[in-house]
Amino acid sequence: MEWLALILVLAFGLYVLFLVVIWYARIGHWYLVSALASLEDDLQQGATRVAERLERRTQRQHMGRRFAVAAGATSVDEDAVEARRQMPIIRRVVDKDLPRAIVRCMRVHLFAAGAIGARYVWEVADEPECAGSRHRVIGIAGAAVDLLERYPYLVEDELLMANLITLRSRIVPTCSNCPYLQHQVESAPLLCPTAIATRIDPERLRHDVH
Repeated sequence: MEWLALILVLAFGLYVLFLVVIWYARIGHWYLVSALASLEDDLQQGATRVAERLERRTQRQHMGRRFAVAAGATSVDEDAVEARRQMPIIRRVVDKDLPRAIVRCMRVHLFAAGAIGARYVWEVADEPECAGSRHRVIGIAGAAVDLLERYPYLVEDELLMANLITLRSRIVPTCSNCPYLQHQVESAPLLCPTAIATRIDPERLRHDVH
């Protein structure tokens, strides 16, 4: 009996010890998670501050070059040279490549849906041609954002700033989660939200894109 009582006491002690270890482990896990979350926040804040300092430095350098040209200290306006180089590329991407890709994307989806007799547009969303056309629009829009953000005179051109904001806040997020896919094929609007945002002429959808 004494051995049995000793075994029971020992088992109870081990059980209590196990509970204590579990409790400390949970507390340690909570502190670890909190520490990692705090570290992540600190890293994000640090990265944001670094990005802001770099942006301010770039703006100061930009204005310094502008003032130097205006004062006659230098005859070469590097920003103007870069702007002239970039503008044809920006105009082509924003005015031609992106609208053409949007029109093609809509036509491909509607053609594919009609070809298989789909009731909803989403039924052809994963077809390679359809998925590829959406990814192409997103890729071109993302490239346009990069081009506009690097344009030296962006802050002085309200139209380009409006294009950048539309691309970054509407077109890329919208096409990444395309709402047009939820429409029934027979009642789908002529233009998708991205086509409306970019003011595409509905007549373009009635003709092949070259």
